[in-house]
Amino acid sequence: MEYIKNISFFLVISVIVSIAADYIESYFIFKYLKEQLLTVLLTLLAINTATSSLIASKMQDLMIQYPKINFRSSIKEMKISLLEQIILIVVALLCLFFMDSEKIIFNYKTIFFNSILLTILIYAINILWDTGRSVFIIIEEIQRINNNDSSQNK
Repeated sequence: MEYIKNISFFLVISVIVSIAADYIESYFIFKYLKEQLLTVLLTLLAINTATSSLIASKMQDLMIQYPKINFRSSIKEMKISLLEQIILIVVALLCLFFMDSEKIIFNYKTIFFNSILLTILIYAINILWDTGRSVFIIIEEIQRINNNDSSQNK
């Protein structure tokens, strides 16, 4: 349900931005997305994969030190995050494919596809944000565990 809420919110924001950009005839962001979105998404996937690997390594260290810690839900979320990014890449590719088609014609085609592309970018940034937050959560957890250990050793 959380995914649907996020997608809906990002889509509403993207439609508003697309309509506003069309109204003021400013197409910079959409030209950029059309030319570079796949590159940006692949870069964000690489960053997320590297960060997830770092997180998994730290979780492994913590599980060795504290075997009772359960990271199943965190691991599940990391897998979902990577899957989401791959889906975003596929959807972006399809969107760009249809957007460029001269056979697919309908009213507001440009605004529709620009909104989808912008939604994809926002969603990908949101995934990166979640991954970054998880790094800090693990750092805070390590500090909390270390503080508990040092207070118990006194």
